[in-house]
Amino acid sequence: MDEASQQYKVIDVAPLLQTRYAILSGGKAKNGAPIMTFPARPGQPDVSDEDYGKVVTYLCGITPLHESESGFVVVIDRRQDGWGLVKSILLKLSAFFPVHIQVVFLLQPKGFFQRAFADFRSKFVKDELEFKVILCDSPKDIEEWIDMGQLTSDVGGDLEFDAHEWTEHRSAVEKFSKNTAQISTNLSSVVKKMEERELPNDMPGTQTLMRMCQAERRELLEDIDSASAHGDTLLKCIRGDCVSTPLTKLCHVLELERLLVQLDESRTGFGEFWVRHENKLQQCLVLREFEEEFKL
Repeated sequence: MDEASQQYKVIDVAPLLQTRYAILSGGKAKNGAPIMTFPARPGQPDVSDEDYGKVVTYLCGITPLHESESGFVVVIDRRQDGWGLVKSILLKLSAFFPVHIQVVFLLQPKGFFQRAFADFRSKFVKDELEFKVILCDSPKDIEEWIDMGQLTSDVGGDLEFDAHEWTEHRSAVEKFSKNTAQISTNLSSVVKKMEERELPNDMPGTQTLMRMCQAERRELLEDIDSASAHGDTLLKCIRGDCVSTPLTKLCHVLELERLLVQLDESRTGFGEFWVRHENKLQQCLVLREFEEEFKL
């Protein structure tokens, strides 16, 4: 995830995600490309270029790099809209999209009046857009490229997607990620502080330093263990009782698993540092005891 994508959190785009302006369900095209869907939203006003930019930047940013770097497949449903709204979303995609677009599948407006624009529509799609657009009359026209199990029910697929639940889960994951990052910062700070402290020149001072370091260690390990327990609970809540992780929850689960591994590695790494540091303090204490014993 680059710096531009990290500027937004799910809270910044939640209203648009919850009204299903854009969906990142976890579905993939048959070639493995991630799918971003823009379902029909009858009665909803069009979205500004700024808000559109926030949404696609955020959704592309949370997609693993190894998936997004090959490009997205975009599915747009405008069967209930006029050509004006079709042109609006296509121009937005053409003007700005954070990564490559492989192809756009457009479920196009129906009706005699809309078909009257067929020549103009085809010319616009051919001449003014930098990506390929495949015009479709029904979801069946997309089946050659995308299995219906990878498409949400909004656009005629079999995948059920709860936008409110997805947003709530994402928010919880991002809060946990922030907490994990803070623990990592604290760990680095504690290690740096321990390494840079001068060793005392007397035995009482060395004993006091050892107690101080042990207290700092206990506090840090308690924070790590508490965060790990919270992460495990959150992971179970999101997974639910399903034997396998539902496709729509997979991005949350993978992110949580990554963060839990990170916490475990931090604990292990700090443990290795502590063995070395404690040994140094013990050697210092032995030296100070020796000096005290033979002090003239």
